[in-house]
Amino acid sequence: MSETPIIIYTYETTETPSIAKQLYIEGVYVNSSLPPATAPHECLLRTSLMATHTEPLIDEATEIIYKVLKENKLCK
Repeated sequence: MSETPIIIYTYETTETPSIAKQLYIEGVYVNSSLPPATAPHECLLRTSLMATHTEPLIDEATEIIYKVLKENKLCK
């Protein structure tokens, strides 16, 4: 089984953990990475897609991620 990482750059040290928590509450688990684990100002959220994820589940997770990122002004 192969996993594919999905990485979302947030760039903000103070906002990244709260975005990760918001995603978790909405039903999507992500790991947050902050300096010194990342380069300065390259904070990110990371999750993985696995072969066992169904298309409807992926669609739901994508919608949740988009909604949360939009609420946090990280996408249009």
